[in-house]
Amino acid sequence: MKKTYIPKLDDILGGGIIDNASLMFSAVPGVDYEAFGYQMLNGRLRDGDKGFIFTNVAEPETIIYEFKSYGWDLEKFLKDTQAFFVDGTSPFIGLPSDAKYSIEDYSQIEEVILEAIEDVPDGIGIINNLSTLIDYLGENETINIIKKWNSHGKKYNTSLIYLFTKWDYNHDLIQNLKKSMDCVVEIKTIEERVIIGQGFMVAHSSWSKPSDTMVLFFVVQPGGVKVYIPKILVTGPYNAGKSTFVKKISKKSVSVDRKALSAFPTTIALDIGHLEYKGFIADVFGTPGQERFDLLLDVLGRESVGAFIIVDSTAPQTFARAKEMIRKAKAEAIPKVLVANKQDLPGALSPEEIREKMKLGKDIPIIPAIVTEGKGVTDALDALLGLLYGD
Repeated sequence: MKKTYIPKLDDILGGGIIDNASLMFSAVPGVDYEAFGYQMLNGRLRDGDKGFIFTNVAEPETIIYEFKSYGWDLEKFLKDTQAFFVDGTSPFIGLPSDAKYSIEDYSQIEEVILEAIEDVPDGIGIINNLSTLIDYLGENETINIIKKWNSHGKKYNTSLIYLFTKWDYNHDLIQNLKKSMDCVVEIKTIEERVIIGQGFMVAHSSWSKPSDTMVLFFVVQPGGVKVYIPKILVTGPYNAGKSTFVKKISKKSVSVDRKALSAFPTTIALDIGHLEYKGFIADVFGTPGQERFDLLLDVLGRESVGAFIIVDSTAPQTFARAKEMIRKAKAEAIPKVLVANKQDLPGALSPEEIREKMKLGKDIPIIPAIVTEGKGVTDALDALLGLLYGD
């Protein structure tokens, strides 16, 4: 098996793709999808494999620049001859090409790609873009050529990754393309209530039975494809440690605090953070614990896809308030993790004691934590990500 280097995709495919797989990223117009193929190539090159990019959408210099924007050094692999281009763009716009292979007439394309496959045994080839190929060659000839390339790829144990823009092609062409591939990943736009994003889902795999999970993603620069969680709610009673928790899990965060007379600082608006962890990115919103701010719970709860409930393990008198906040945030209906904070203080209840007192089911993980020291924070993150996207 070979890794795809796309967060969650390997898990969905049962560990990655088979060594000589043909895989098509099939995207509706307007979504970011080229980074999927480039991210796979970059990962394989870093692992020591050889690879090539066939491009008919941009000249090689532009693609090298795109790699740089993601933080990946394609030039190094080109100089080391570990990677090369099959340039199907420059000759058509009147530019010189110093690529290993260049296409001046599409009648050359079949043989040139077959040669390129032989140059990267056990490696990977990126075909960008299949749609343009269809425009030049026509539907039937393209399907025939793809079958030959895929057969050649299996002979040389080379993975072939196709990038395809799903324009308004006829149904038979789409079906024939899918049948020609070992794996098809659909990339779509998503509109759900106020959430507008992009998601991918494995539509077909010859070696596994993937779930129908739709994974939201963003393409970020630098970084490439990251799984996106639109909004995570952090709530809980006053002084439970919510603001500190948001700061600990966030790469960047902002809190609006006010110091009352002779009192501790307390959040009077929101804690807002941005989380980046294990290929996931998310926006995090922490609410104040006082009842006068409960209006925020209703608004944020309706838009959140997951929640952390922070409780003070030494203050069982606040547990009823914690359950009230779960109800007001409508968090009963979304995946949630209860963080049992302040486990280092005298009198702290154990997670099971808290579960018993709060009458919580076993489906809600309770993570012991000392948030000020960062203990239990990553365990809580792992637990929520597991609930959202599986282990």
